[in-house]
Amino acid sequence: MKFKSNLGVFVCNHVFENSRPGLLVIHEDGEWQCLCGMDDHSDYGHFVGIGHLIERDTSVDNLYDLPDGWEAERSSVNCNLLRTKTEYDD
Repeated sequence: MKFKSNLGVFVCNHVFENSRPGLLVIHEDGEWQCLCGMDDHSDYGHFVGIGHLIERDTSVDNLYDLPDGWEAERSSVNCNLLRTKTEYDD
């Protein structure tokens, strides 16, 4: 594992419940998020160790060097995660 397994990651309820895969990983302001990419969330999400996510999807571990201010997204778990610089408005 390239990440430290206890690194904390915010996840949406769908990723937490394993009802949808993580399709969007964001590294911003020193924090990590793994989201399903949809906007129909029923609660605020959860904070988990990244090791739990990597157990389900080992491709997430390849993002260990994703720079702060960047994100990686894919359309399905069968696709590669494409890295892009975030362009969020403040």
